Amino acid sequence: MDKSVAITLGIAIREIRKNQNLTQEELAEKIGSSFSYIGRLERGEGNFTVQTLEKITTALNIDFFDFMSLGKKDNDIILEINSLLLQQDEENQLKGLNILKELYRN
Repeated sequence: MDKSVAITLGIAIREIRKNQNLTQEELAEKIGSSFSYIGRLERGEGNFTVQTLEKITTALNIDFFDFMSLGKKDNDIILEINSLLLQQDEENQLKGLNILKELYRN
C-alpha cells in the first residue's frame, strides 16, 4: 500500500474515532485488536486489509464505501499537511504547528 494512502486512511480513522469520543483502546476492543495496532494504523505505519477496514468501519458505524470516498471529499491540501506532519517526530510536529499558527494569526 502506498504510504500516502495509508496515512490518509489513518487520518480519517483518527478523526472519526475522536468525533465519536472513542479511545484507541475502545476501537481496538470493538475490532478484536490492540490499541497499539490502531495507533500504528492511524499514523499510517501499517498496511490495511479490506477485512480490517470493514471491521473498523463497522465498529465506527459508517458505511464502508462512504468511508473509502472520504479522501475525495476532503480538502487535498489539508490532507497533505496532515500527511507531512504525521511523518515527523513530535518535536517537529509542534514546530510545524507553531509555524502555521504564526502564519495565520489574526
